Amino acid sequence: MKITGNFWIAIFLLASMLIISISCEEPTTSDRKVKHTILIGLDAFGTRGFQKAATPYMNKMIANGAIAPFARCLLPTNSSPNWTAMLTGVGPLQHGVYDNDWERDKQIWPPVIATEEGVYPSLINWIKDQIPSSKVHFFYEWGGLARLFDLSKVDKIYRGEKSDDIFEKAVDAFFEEQPDFLFLNIDEIDHQGHDKGHDSEAYFNAISHFDSLIGNFVQRLEASGLMDETLLIITGDHGGINTGHGGTTLNEIEIPIIIYGAGVKKGLVLSKPCYIYDVPVTLAYALGITPPKAGIGRPILEAFDQNSISAPYVPMPLISPTQGFFATSPLVVEMSVDATDVDIFYSLDGSIPTKESGKVYSIPIQLKESTLLTSVTYKNGVYSRPEINQYRIGNGENGKISWDYYEGNFSQIPDFNKLNIVKSGTSKEFSLKEIPSRSDHFAVKFEATLQLKESGKYTFFSQSDDGSKILINGKVVVDNDGSHSSQLKKNTINLSKGNHPIEVWYFEDTAGQEIQVQIDGPGVPKQILTEKFFK
Repeated sequence: MKITGNFWIAIFLLASMLIISISCEEPTTSDRKVKHTILIGLDAFGTRGFQKAATPYMNKMIANGAIAPFARCLLPTNSSPNWTAMLTGVGPLQHGVYDNDWERDKQIWPPVIATEEGVYPSLINWIKDQIPSSKVHFFYEWGGLARLFDLSKVDKIYRGEKSDDIFEKAVDAFFEEQPDFLFLNIDEIDHQGHDKGHDSEAYFNAISHFDSLIGNFVQRLEASGLMDETLLIITGDHGGINTGHGGTTLNEIEIPIIIYGAGVKKGLVLSKPCYIYDVPVTLAYALGITPPKAGIGRPILEAFDQNSISAPYVPMPLISPTQGFFATSPLVVEMSVDATDVDIFYSLDGSIPTKESGKVYSIPIQLKESTLLTSVTYKNGVYSRPEINQYRIGNGENGKISWDYYEGNFSQIPDFNKLNIVKSGTSKEFSLKEIPSRSDHFAVKFEATLQLKESGKYTFFSQSDDGSKILINGKVVVDNDGSHSSQLKKNTINLSKGNHPIEVWYFEDTAGQEIQVQIDGPGVPKQILTEKFFK
């Protein structure tokens, strides 16, 4: 028989179809391993916040369970796409929820598969379809959450205004009805992050508070014997930076995933990459049900493998106060860490400290001048990620930057020439720390003379919430305009040695407020622009 090119094409296509059919084959349904599953989602529960806050109950759960300490959420690091991923096992390309502006009647693209309500089927739908006798509870605080899911078959839904009340009602309902799945959403931590900052005492205290509530819940589960037949997962939808989120920093992207309960290996720290969309698939695995074929999440099977090898994990130190501008010296800085049998090493020259090169922290440090303080936690030969804090300390004199403050409702940088100045003053850097302002709806115009010691290429960075622009010699160098959460923009230009007029325009719409300007160039490592750069 003569073999033609068409024959080989046909064989190739048949082989390709076979491979595709095998690779897309629905995963084998596992045996049900637990009677109950619980997912506690803490809004803005980022890895950095978890490491720094005091969390004795969750630490105990990790010692007797598993953690993926550096799991990642999805871009954008906003609530709607990530809460959806946490319960659907897919990302925006599949579930269609692209940011917080998404609404069911305002979709840019549809989900790849959908329920009768037009949304991607979540873990709730999988459970109800495959375990018809199941009970599902849905307790939540954030008002925007319910629109993301098809809750038509949920047995008990409760939306409250106060976190503690929601938590208490969810726990009581669980013990009363013992559902197959309880989903509990808490928003309070995010409120503190936006209000006080994701490195603030209020933010850390909020995490500690819910650690206590979770601890009480687990103690009740253990006392009743239900923990032996329950799988509990705790995670967050995103982290945060300064008073916002939505950007691309690790502080915003990284979240912990804590897995505790029946069948989980004790003391396991996972080194494998884990993602927010792995959470519902892991719960489905424990319940013995199968996610849709369109899913991209994978069950975290290592958590149930008693032969899994634990990775080293040492939490970062907590530094108080956090970095920033302080008008006068000396500044007293304290360090601590939410772990036992550890050492803290630090440096004051910007280098990453080690056991050999760093100073051992034992008593509070007094800083009398601007300092780049770098610290690490050390335990059993393992170092934490370094914590870098740039402290800018003033000398009590007036700053070299002049500013004018305006008030109004803005969605972009306003025309300052058409506004009335509410107040004026001077500051030592482009920041809001020295400007008395209301919480929202204002704008600031900064002006100074930049003094450069060398000619060359300089990169300028603007981190702002909401909009900002950097102008040098009257021209816009960095355009970070618009109403948005904390966002970084940068640009590189050639500048000659000598003096250059510099302006920074900024406006605050709602929620978080932030403006920070940095420079990087010849003989100038990347740092915040302080008064030493101004004439």
